Amino acid sequence: MVLHNPNNWHWVNKNAIEWAQAYFSEKLTGLSASKGEVSAQIDKVLSVEGDCDVSQRKGKVITLFDVKVRLEFSGVAAEGEKVTGSITIPEVAHDTEEDEYVFEISVYSDNKEKQAVRDLVRNDIVPQLRKALAGFSGDLIAEHGKDIQHASGSGPASGTSTPKPVPISSSTSHAASSKTEPSQTETGPIVNTVTLKDDIEFQTSANQLYQTFVDPQRVAAFTRAPPPEFEPREGGKFSLFGRNVEGKFKQLDQDKKIVQTWRLADWPKGHYSTLTLVFDQGTDSTMLRLSWDGVPVGQEDVTRRNFGDYYVRSIKTTFGFGQSGESAYTFVDKMDPVEWLGMVGNGGLVMEAGKLGNS
Repeated sequence: MVLHNPNNWHWVNKNAIEWAQAYFSEKLTGLSASKGEVSAQIDKVLSVEGDCDVSQRKGKVITLFDVKVRLEFSGVAAEGEKVTGSITIPEVAHDTEEDEYVFEISVYSDNKEKQAVRDLVRNDIVPQLRKALAGFSGDLIAEHGKDIQHASGSGPASGTSTPKPVPISSSTSHAASSKTEPSQTETGPIVNTVTLKDDIEFQTSANQLYQTFVDPQRVAAFTRAPPPEFEPREGGKFSLFGRNVEGKFKQLDQDKKIVQTWRLADWPKGHYSTLTLVFDQGTDSTMLRLSWDGVPVGQEDVTRRNFGDYYVRSIKTTFGFGQSGESAYTFVDKMDPVEWLGMVGNGGLVMEAGKLGNS
C-alpha cells in the first residue's frame, strides 16, 4: 500500500487484523511441553476476533489492538490416552501486561485421567504463550510502522509484504476448503465441488446442542418459523426456511454425530452436499466440528455465510450459547417452545427466508 502524508502530520490508520491472524498462527502453533509420559502441543489457531490497528499522527506511531484468541491443543496422558482441548485468551490488548493475560483451558470429553495434560498446558505451555504474546506489539510496529510513516522530504513509503493470513471463517472459527473435485449424486448432475471444514464453539453441553439440531420445536425457534417438513430419524426428510434448504438425515448418533444430505434451492437440480456435524464435549463448552462435502464451486462463501448467520449466530442468540454469556434471547431456552412459536407467529421475529439462497 502507498500512503501520502507529508511530514507525517495527518492521522493515518492501517488495519492489521489479517497480519495478526497469520502472526499468531506462526508464533503460537507448535509450542509444546512434555513431562514423563505426558505431552501437549498447540496444534492451530481456531480464531482471532477483534481490532488490530497501527496508527500515526504528528510523527508518532502507535498500536491500538484488542483481540480474543482461541487455540486448539492436543496431548497424550500417562496411560497413552489422547487428549484435545482449547485455550481461550479473552483479551490480548495494547495495554495488557505480560502477567495480566488470562488463559481459559478447556479439555474436550474431560475426565480425571486427562487432568495431567491440563496441568502441563497450564504450567508449561502458558508461560511460553505469555512470552510470545509479549512480543506482539513491538513486532506489529516494526512490520507496519514503516508503511504509514516516511522520512521528511522523501516520497511515500511503500508497504512491505505481509504473511499470508490463516483462513478464519465468518463464524469466528477456523475454516478451510479442499481442492475442487467433480461430484455426482444418484439422480443429480456432475458438479465441481469443494469440501468445507469448520470448528465452532458453543457454550453448552453436547446433549443440548445435539437436541437443537434434531428437536422440531428448537429448530422452529432458531429458524423463526415451524419447518415445512422435519423428520428427525435416519432416512427422514427435512426442509427449512421456506424450503430454501432441503435434505435427509443419513446418520443420527445421540449427542455425538449427525450426518445429513443438504442443499440450497438454487443449487443445480438434484445435487446434494453431505454435511457432517460432530459434537465434541469439553469441560464447559462443546466444539461443533463441521465437515461439508460436495459444496458446488462458487457457492463456498454463500454457504459459509448462510450457515454462520442462519444457524450458528441464530442458535447462539436464541438459546444463549454464545461466547460472552447469555444473550438478550436467553429467556427462550427457559420458555415453553409453543409460547415462543406463538411470539414468532405474531410477528415478534420474522426472517426473510427468501434471502437465504441469494445472500
